[in-house]
Amino acid sequence: MQYLQIEPQMQRSASSSGPLCGLPEVVSCSVNKMRGNFQFQFDPHSAGSYLHLSKNNTKVTKGKMQKCNSLPDLITAKSKTHSRNAYTILGNRAISEGKHYWEIQTGDGSFTIGFAYRTVRRDKDIGWTKKSWGLEKQKWIPLKPHDSIFKALAQGEQTEVHISTCPERIGVHLDYDLGSVTFTDPATKEVIHTFNVKFEEPVVPAFSLYKGSLSICSD
Repeated sequence: MQYLQIEPQMQRSASSSGPLCGLPEVVSCSVNKMRGNFQFQFDPHSAGSYLHLSKNNTKVTKGKMQKCNSLPDLITAKSKTHSRNAYTILGNRAISEGKHYWEIQTGDGSFTIGFAYRTVRRDKDIGWTKKSWGLEKQKWIPLKPHDSIFKALAQGEQTEVHISTCPERIGVHLDYDLGSVTFTDPATKEVIHTFNVKFEEPVVPAFSLYKGSLSICSD
């Protein structure tokens, strides 16, 4: 597994103004390869009721509803009732400094791969809260040829993402100190999207899974 360092010209593009958090259009670029591997597992205590873990908590599958784990549910400020998103799960390790890289095997499903503060609300999908961001593969098949399958979600806002192929793996390059998170297709080295965030808390890998499975890659 490799940590991908974006060339300087790509960093300038990613930090330029854009429709959402300075996000650039989808581009292809050359990248320098650096060794790096952020080791984590899916946290069973954060798993939604439809999510089932296997392979030593490195694979999550959307299945039938099961009893929620023992971690207390979020009590929302408005309703004062217990609420848990049934499709969301977090990583079990947080990042508070440095550069990190990991890959997720996506398969054919519908999902959001992203990152969030550990204090993220538990009653909404990743990317739809003020403390989470993510790359979503749509839950439906586009009806028009030029419709996008992917969307970038940032604190409840969204923008379409157009890429040349649908990747089997998605790489996540997170530079906490720079405040940059780049999603790539490891097979083609294509940059899918970049988020620029001024981090205020430690962050964890974060996921919402609506169909299929996601696996943390170890190679």
